[in-house]
Amino acid sequence: MTPTSPQIRGLTYSTIGRNLVGTMHGGSEPRRVYLAHPGRLRIEDGGGNPTWIDTPTDSWAIPAGDSSATHRVKNPHTLVSYTGLGHHHLLKPHRSWPVENRFGQSDIGEPDSIRETTVRGRVGYELAFPGEGSAITVVIDAEIGVALRREQGGEAVELSDPGIDIHIDPALFRWDGPVVDEDDPTVSDEQRAHEAKMRAVADMPTTVVGHLPVTVSGSPLDGDPLTGALDLSVHGQSPQIIVRRWLTELPEPEVPFHVSHIEHTWRREIAPWTVELRAHGPLDDGEVERIVESLRLPEPPDDVAVLQQLDAARRDQADTAALRESLGTGKSLSDLLGSEYAPSLLIRTDFTDDVRWRAVAEAAMAPVESGDSQFPTFEANLVCVDNPENEGLSPSDLVDRTGDDPPFYAFIADAQSMTDPEMSILVVDLGRTEWGHEPGRTFRVIPSEMWSVENNLSISNMDFRSFADAVDDDGVFRGFPPPPPVVTTMSRDDLIALSATNRSTQALVRFAEDLARLDNAYAVIQEDERQRLFAAVSALGEDENEIRDGVDEYLAATARGGTCRSGFVQIPAGHWSMVIDPESGRLEAAMLRKYSPPEGD
Repeated sequence: MTPTSPQIRGLTYSTIGRNLVGTMHGGSEPRRVYLAHPGRLRIEDGGGNPTWIDTPTDSWAIPAGDSSATHRVKNPHTLVSYTGLGHHHLLKPHRSWPVENRFGQSDIGEPDSIRETTVRGRVGYELAFPGEGSAITVVIDAEIGVALRREQGGEAVELSDPGIDIHIDPALFRWDGPVVDEDDPTVSDEQRAHEAKMRAVADMPTTVVGHLPVTVSGSPLDGDPLTGALDLSVHGQSPQIIVRRWLTELPEPEVPFHVSHIEHTWRREIAPWTVELRAHGPLDDGEVERIVESLRLPEPPDDVAVLQQLDAARRDQADTAALRESLGTGKSLSDLLGSEYAPSLLIRTDFTDDVRWRAVAEAAMAPVESGDSQFPTFEANLVCVDNPENEGLSPSDLVDRTGDDPPFYAFIADAQSMTDPEMSILVVDLGRTEWGHEPGRTFRVIPSEMWSVENNLSISNMDFRSFADAVDDDGVFRGFPPPPPVVTTMSRDDLIALSATNRSTQALVRFAEDLARLDNAYAVIQEDERQRLFAAVSALGEDENEIRDGVDEYLAATARGGTCRSGFVQIPAGHWSMVIDPESGRLEAAMLRKYSPPEGD
């Protein structure tokens, strides 16, 4: 009698955690496979030579005909995936079945048909699945539950001579030959260094704590109210205490982030150590002293004077390495161009003065006070490139090298940056013309305003032109001018009353009509220079997708010198700009700018 799909599925689950062996067929030659619990795998070629050895902690790949293996230390955060059909389909068929309450998707669902068949002399049950992309056929061994065959997408793999619960020599999962160690590309150098440090920390002599405050409580299990007999379950609870130690003669180590938020602290000196206790809640002085008295501290790892010298040398080395990294010493510009997530680059092109270059770079990256308590400082997020191969690199050279690829702007520390008392830095537009950029256009920026340019360009919050058009007469951006002072605000009724003071032009009549249709009109009225407004409107280019009205009257009202009051009123898809006489309060002009979508949109 042919078993049901759940029965066959249950048979495959019986192989979990058991040793399995077999010969895999598929590819250029048969391969012998050994699978041992927990998580050990060995694959041999036709000559019995290992081609792959895998353990929970290490893996070795041995190319055919090679006497050395490529060794990799496994990382628990590495995700491993297989392509094509392989040993896992034959020895672990249970991993293909659908599992209830699992977020991922299984390879296959329920079979369309089940029949008995034979594969390489062994009886099994063939399950045919329709599959989403292509049909899948699996044959499960009728005796031990491994897969004898799996076929999918024109590819097939089979298993012969399977065995279960066979003793496998542990030596088969070791490689004693020559190796080439391969770094895991998913593990950063910082993570690798941290793991090495924590392995060393685990081997350090510990601080022994002999006392913790305990709150004791009990709950009755059984008893006799008549006689007073009672069975009591008693347990204690202690607060979490962090105990830090460091040599008093050495600088205090930085407090780790996961400890820094624990606010209750007590310090004592127990020569040659300083000890700090941290707790989430308060402790009375008596408990603190009992904990401190119970501590058993080890001897320092070496003479304190020797450790002072070694620690100072290590700090100097770390400072030098950090400085080289921050200045981009030796970095290749080519490695940083073309990336979709290209950083904001500060490229050194003048190599006459290393000290001056360091001063320029540090000034460009220095935090600037914001005046905001939530975000107290702003700073430019720069990647510096200090490599002599970029000496004399010009903006046009940089445009040619980037082409249409990112980055779309860059900063250059050139000869003028090195000699200018303000250390002004060149900014280059590298964006595409079809996006409104002007490749090769430049302006200069002082270091204290680098944050403003970099922060806004990096997230496309403002465009290059906004800064380039706001430079001083010498071409240097020193920040945007302060906004005109606010005189007052106007509600809808105030604005309607203002429009009634002058309806002498078609634009002013249209302005009054638009106000009447608005339910929540509002305007901030500022004191402004007429000629500043005149210059801004005069610089407007033609735009076929914008409706304008009242431009000539607006220019006439702002052409002369002196101050006026200005403001704008938001309307659907546009706004009205107003010019108001400061003495009489009369509306002098109103100009409309409204978006008009192209035909067909």
